[in-house]
Amino acid sequence: MTSTPKRILIADDEETFRESTVAILAEVGYACNAARDATEAERLLENGYDLLLADIRMPGNSQLEFLETVARRHPDLPVVVVTGYPSVGTVIESFRLSIVDYLIKPVDLDELKNAVDRGLRRRSIARAVQDAMNETAKMVGIFERLGRSMSQYGGGAQVEWTAQEYLAQAMAHISQLSAVVGRTLEASRTGQPQAPTDICALMKCPRLGRYEAAIEMAIQVMERTRASFKSKEIGTLRQHLECVLRECRR
Repeated sequence: MTSTPKRILIADDEETFRESTVAILAEVGYACNAARDATEAERLLENGYDLLLADIRMPGNSQLEFLETVARRHPDLPVVVVTGYPSVGTVIESFRLSIVDYLIKPVDLDELKNAVDRGLRRRSIARAVQDAMNETAKMVGIFERLGRSMSQYGGGAQVEWTAQEYLAQAMAHISQLSAVVGRTLEASRTGQPQAPTDICALMKCPRLGRYEAAIEMAIQVMERTRASFKSKEIGTLRQHLECVLRECRR
């Protein structure tokens, strides 16, 4: 299956640079559009892009107001800036706005491609991390509901059915989270060997403690109520949860 090419917007009032950059990036497989000023760029950005390459000095961005707007309206969009008039002030202000790179005209071809690659890789990692956090939040909710249901019913067939239903959902989300983690690691790879990435540290997930506590509570409730009903499947799932909990705490 052919992947959809990454979309890049080049915003620059210098026609030669604008058109040549579109041609260069299109040649290596990116889908590119161009804007000659900040007004046109803002309009085009509403169509969704994976990266913005923007000149610092162009109509509508003389005081970096365009970049301020982009940072506010499109906070996840990586931005590479280019300028023929570098200054300490614009460098500091650009990186305050989380600009991926600051390039000086005339831009070296390899330098341009490397900056674009870094920006797109950051975009991929950010999306994968957000997906992983969303999956983690879903799992937390499932285990919290499972714990409440077990406490409410105490045991018996109703609890067995509820546990099987919730745990089936939880295991599905664990599978999804595993896939998301895989994509995150793949997106973060470069040409050089790297040590394994600690995905929890990368995510900085504020719900990780709740996630562990919910799993632990589910295991404890299963242990206390296992005499009320016997289910090989739930026993197997409990073992899986215990394994997940041990992995989380290493």
